[in-house]
Amino acid sequence: MLKLIPQPIRQYAQFHGRMTRSQYFRWLGFLLVVYIICAWVDLRFIAPTLGYLPFEEVEEQYLTIAAGVLLVVPWLASGVRRLHDVNRRGWWMLLGIFPFLIAIFYEEMGFSLYGLLTEGLVSELLPADLAEMAINSMPWVIIGIGVLCFSPVIILNLIKGSGEPNQFGVRD
Repeated sequence: MLKLIPQPIRQYAQFHGRMTRSQYFRWLGFLLVVYIICAWVDLRFIAPTLGYLPFEEVEEQYLTIAAGVLLVVPWLASGVRRLHDVNRRGWWMLLGIFPFLIAIFYEEMGFSLYGLLTEGLVSELLPADLAEMAINSMPWVIIGIGVLCFSPVIILNLIKGSGEPNQFGVRD
């Protein structure tokens, strides 16, 4: 019965050791399926009990948020173990946290940028239409920053790990 539980969940907060590329991508596929199922349950069953129509745009996706909170530690731990397989330190995973922080604080950043562009020193230098264009392009800038921050980690995850023992131990 224990074999049915994915390895990253069995090793919930184990940040030492190594994980092969195929194990890692199977884990990411499992996470994707879990999030899709949770989002579907949220939109189909939970949202109507909160007064929304089925599949209406909903801000309160409690099951999806709970799954994300519960699975963030195994996701980070498996990412660290995957980086260990390509002989890199797990601290590289911190590059992936910046896009999440930017996304979390985007609303506050957007309003402060809006204030800076419309009422601050920059508004005196830029025409109003250019300032508005800068504000409207903010989501694309944030996506670009996220891709730039996380792209080294993505590239390192695509590299095949060596089967040889390295400073992080032997492959499981």
